[in-house]
Amino acid sequence: MFSWLTNFFRVLGLFKSISDAEKDTHEDFLSPKYNSEKAELSNLKVTIPNPTTISIDGGEGSFDFQGDYDKLRELVNQANEFWIINLSATSNSFFQCHIGENIYEYWKDGEMLTSSKGGTDEALTFFWKLTV
Repeated sequence: MFSWLTNFFRVLGLFKSISDAEKDTHEDFLSPKYNSEKAELSNLKVTIPNPTTISIDGGEGSFDFQGDYDKLRELVNQANEFWIINLSATSNSFFQCHIGENIYEYWKDGEMLTSSKGGTDEALTFFWKLTV
């Protein structure tokens, strides 16, 4: 009887199970403006600056991009935790991938435009679709 009541209240949202309380809620903290799978990419296109600043696991450097996607792949594949490609020196715009969380995001002017599950390969595929 007690378990039935507990489940009833849980369905109503009045009770949270221990597993619900232990869940990591950071994914719900920020939500993207567009769904990555449904976003009209032509509205989100970016130009990669030259030189391109990239952060790998917190270390920052720059390289001359000039459309060298192989070099970009080589650099980000060195990351163990995360990588970030800065898209503007004057605004808070970047593309990032967190390897441990298996998520990538595109931010423009401080606003998350897209977010999706996936590792480096999926992130780079999406990033290439975004580039002009």
